[in-house]
Amino acid sequence: MGTIALAPGQVVVSLNFDDCLASQFQAAAMLEARGMRGTFFINSGKLGQSGRLTLEQVRALQDAGHEIGGHTLSHPRLTELSPDDQRREICNDRVALLNAGFRVTSFAYPFGDKDSVTRQIVIDCNYNSARESGGLRSPSGSSGNPYAEPVPPADAFAIRTHGSVQDTTSLSTLQAYVTQAENNGGGWVPIVFHHICGPCNPAQTYSTSPATLAAFLDWLALRATRGTTVALMDTVIGGTLRPPVSGPPVVSPTQLFKNPSLETDSNGDGTPDCWQRGGFGTNTFTWSRTSDAHSGSWAQQLRITSISSGDRKLLSTQDSGTCAPAAVTGHRYRISAWYKSTTSVRFKAYYRNSSGVWDYWTQGPLLPATSSYTRAEWTTPSAPSAARFLSLGMSLDRVGTMTVDDFTLSDLDATMARSDTYEYPGLEAEAEATAHP
Repeated sequence: MGTIALAPGQVVVSLNFDDCLASQFQAAAMLEARGMRGTFFINSGKLGQSGRLTLEQVRALQDAGHEIGGHTLSHPRLTELSPDDQRREICNDRVALLNAGFRVTSFAYPFGDKDSVTRQIVIDCNYNSARESGGLRSPSGSSGNPYAEPVPPADAFAIRTHGSVQDTTSLSTLQAYVTQAENNGGGWVPIVFHHICGPCNPAQTYSTSPATLAAFLDWLALRATRGTTVALMDTVIGGTLRPPVSGPPVVSPTQLFKNPSLETDSNGDGTPDCWQRGGFGTNTFTWSRTSDAHSGSWAQQLRITSISSGDRKLLSTQDSGTCAPAAVTGHRYRISAWYKSTTSVRFKAYYRNSSGVWDYWTQGPLLPATSSYTRAEWTTPSAPSAARFLSLGMSLDRVGTMTVDDFTLSDLDATMARSDTYEYPGLEAEAEATAHP
């Protein structure tokens, strides 16, 4: 398949649909009714989820002549991941789509997020092109950005757009994307859509009403008389279908918590071995060992009925190493747990210093209430040089109920050393003035 050639002033438009959203299936029918086809960028790990296209629908799209592109397994911000995790997201998504019978040559960066490492990984995963979000001049803009990509593009792995179409993007703006390119030498104009609904329930910033899309497609069809056409990303770029390349295998981290599933309670006091119920401040609370477990027979439940200060939390035992994991200076630690709650909760972390005193270290972001067991995880900043042992767990600092089970704790930098990989950076922690285990 060869790259298309454009005459001076000629424009080719590519209609892109990101995130395998279920509402896009109607858009495909609208394109087909006008003799057009689009490129649908798919997160293979999201297929069949609520509000997403099913595998059968995506197969129907390809059968109807639409292009299927890759968009990562789970739509992360790629530059926040390690290189190997980026390879897993990008390469394994393409492998899954190829194995499902799709021709996959085009990639779109989630959120338009990339750097030089990400760009090279896309190349290494055997894509023929990759699309950004932004880089073309808006109709009212005065920047030095071009109105269109040249064909072939300046960088096939950094194809520019006007950004994603939003609910505030008018029909006249969509038309101007095309006419300003026509009036300024021509070129390639990829246009990126997400939700096709209006009004959307719930409201979606990145959305286009079916009426606006239909009006734009009707208008676009008439532009063929002056040489403006619609083409797939793959058609513009050209190139052969390259073989699949898998990402590196995942190295399983070592579990640092003892009694992580909270099952063992040797003395029968209701608190699991190698764990402690802690807290501070003025509040009224009750703890219970509950059979409402995520797995096994037991979980821990905390209920706060009134609070004016402080918090309550379940932490791994703060001892001199019988239960407390040893800390390694500069290493980051990832904690996860299954929880459900009626209000927000968060992870907290402490360390024991060389004097044997336990100090508050850091805390994770607030996690939302959830009525069914949900897995949450958080990565600490690098351990300070003063840390000798660690204690981590989950806390509640408002009226409500928190139930927790099945914790894990791993040393990310030890995992990195074993597998020659890098892991997710730690989240910025909020400050707490004093230590209150």
